[in-house]
Amino acid sequence: MKKFVFSLFCILSVIILSSCHKAVKSEQHGTATLIVKYDEATVKTYQDIPIQADETVLELLQSRTRVTLKSGIITEIDGITQIESSNLYWLFKVNDKLADKGVAETKVKAGSKIEFYLGEFK
Repeated sequence: MKKFVFSLFCILSVIILSSCHKAVKSEQHGTATLIVKYDEATVKTYQDIPIQADETVLELLQSRTRVTLKSGIITEIDGITQIESSNLYWLFKVNDKLADKGVAETKVKAGSKIEFYLGEFK
């Protein structure tokens, strides 16, 4: 009888503990590097940022800086705005290649180097 009660107690404990488990959005899947070039003299580098599964470049950037968006396009990072009159906009590269998708569509992969800079949009 003691074994039965003990087994029942163990099973109930597992059920109760598993039901109290908080669902986590995703697990950590490596790290990435984020570089923000505000101008030639001011560059911030964030290394070994833990990334989550399906994390976007926008989410990574927002985890380290203040970002302003307009229609899904970055217009300001940490108070530095794009300069439309000079055709300078916030652009980004992934592993030294100009991104071919927007910040909200581009997923961060382990080991990636993401670089934001004010550049001429062609």
